[in-house]
Amino acid sequence: MKEVKTFRCKDLGLECEYEEKAEGENELMKRIEGHVQTMHQMDVQQPETQEKIRKAMK
Repeated sequence: MKEVKTFRCKDLGLECEYEEKAEGENELMKRIEGHVQTMHQMDVQQPETQEKIRKAMK
């Protein structure tokens, strides 16, 4: 079984209540991509953006 990861926009320093959970980093990234692109205009194709998001996952 994969480890459940959690992502919160607050952990990126954003004033946003969005929170998502998924099994593993890749699945979690898929689930949050649309939110961070639409709501925070972050380009998830950029390696530095992906790194920032992955570091915020707990």
